Amino acid sequence: MTDHDPLDDEPLDGDIGPAAGAAPSADARQERVRAEAARQAEELRRYERERELRRRRTNALAGRVTAVLVALLLAFLAYDSVTTALEARERNDPWIYPPAVIAALCLAGLAALAVWAVRRSR
Repeated sequence: MTDHDPLDDEPLDGDIGPAAGAAPSADARQERVRAEAARQAEELRRYERERELRRRRTNALAGRVTAVLVALLLAFLAYDSVTTALEARERNDPWIYPPAVIAALCLAGLAALAVWAVRRSR
């Protein structure tokens, strides 16, 4: 038999844990926790940047679609008002005030939208 007694493996009274070299120190654990927290924070910042980029792209696309729809609406209203003004003039009805003024306002709005779009593209 061996001289090794199994009772020698149990901790003695007053032992508070493994020897200092056996387990990582508190500083090493705190450093690992800090490194993990920094990694998670960086990942969250990266996700936030990606989300902001997607939001900006979506807003830009929505703005372009809206500008095109507004341009189409103004073009239709101008066409309709010009047609109405020409028909009213042929019938000798008042053609300047309601239809021609509306057509002029729609064309001015369309021109302003075109200038805005050209400036934005630069």
